[in-house]
Order: sequence, then C-alpha cells, then structure tokens
Amino acid sequence: MRTDAAKNRQKIFRATSHLLEQSNGQRITMAQIAQKAGVGIGTLYRNFPTKGDLFIALAYAQLDEYLVAQEAMFQQKPINRQTIKQALRQYLDSRERRQRLLPTGSLESISRYYQRPNYRRLHQLFTTLIGHYDPHLDQQTISFRADMLISCLRADSYHLQRNARHLTPQQILDQLMALFFPKIK
Repeated sequence: MRTDAAKNRQKIFRATSHLLEQSNGQRITMAQIAQKAGVGIGTLYRNFPTKGDLFIALAYAQLDEYLVAQEAMFQQKPINRQTIKQALRQYLDSRERRQRLLPTGSLESISRYYQRPNYRRLHQLFTTLIGHYDPHLDQQTISFRADMLISCLRADSYHLQRNARHLTPQQILDQLMALFFPKIK
C-alpha cells in the first residue's frame, strides 16, 4: 500500500474510532467520517465503498492490534490463569469498543469470519493458552475449546450476554474463566 494511502487509512480509522466514542455506528455518516479524518469523501469511498466495509476493516485492524499485543505479552510472561484472565479482559475491552460499530450483532457471516487470517491467529492464540493451561488435553479438544471460546466472544453472542442477559463485562469474564479455564485442583 502506498504511504499516502496508508496514512489516509489510519486517519480514517482514528476519525471513525473517535466518532464511535460519541455515538454508535448506525448514527455516524460517511460524510462525518470524511470530515473528521480530513479526507475527501471520494478518498473515503475509494478506500471503503460502504460504511460496513469501513467498520469491518476497523474491527479487524483492532483485532490485529489485540493479537500483536497478546503475542508480545506471552513471549515475555508465563501462561497461567492470571495472564489468561488478563488476555481475556483485554479482549472484552476491545469487544466493548467494537460493539459500537454495530450494536446488534456481527458485521459479517460466520463462514466468512472463519476464513479470515485474523480468525486463524486468534484461534492459534487461544489454542496456545488452553493447551498450556491444561497440557493433559488432546489437540482435538484444545482446538474445539478454542473454537467455542471464539464463538462466545463473537459480536452476536456478546451482544446477547450484554443486552439480553444484562451481564457486565466482568461477569462475562468470570463465566468464561470458569467455563474454559477452571481452577485446576
């Protein structure tokens, strides 16, 4: 990607993130985003033909940031219940920010999501955490649990827990820890 195009993309992401702090994604217009980013509307539409395309790209950019941070953290810290809880808490923090993109659910189909490199990286991170936490598990079980953990964290599942079940992020974290990383006796 050209340097100026990459800079414009980052300006658009920053502007969108800032606008999302004040309102949810359904209320934000592409014109507001272009103005806040200081780019022309044509530049915005060239990069992101629809608001949905922009929101998906922003969500995956945020997921990439999360993955880079976690991968770096686990190179420096041991994998234990405390660091796993920290990693999940940070994921829930990012999930809370992404909920503002589309408050009622996912931005794309599940089948498309599972094909993305981001999914494979997140799955790898979670298989690593699950496998280190309980080394007695076989690879199929570890992979299954990683898939299920990711399913619990998808936007539609998270939305259900937050808005229909009225759980706080801390309550969700506690439930995820009890379900996927129970205290080993």
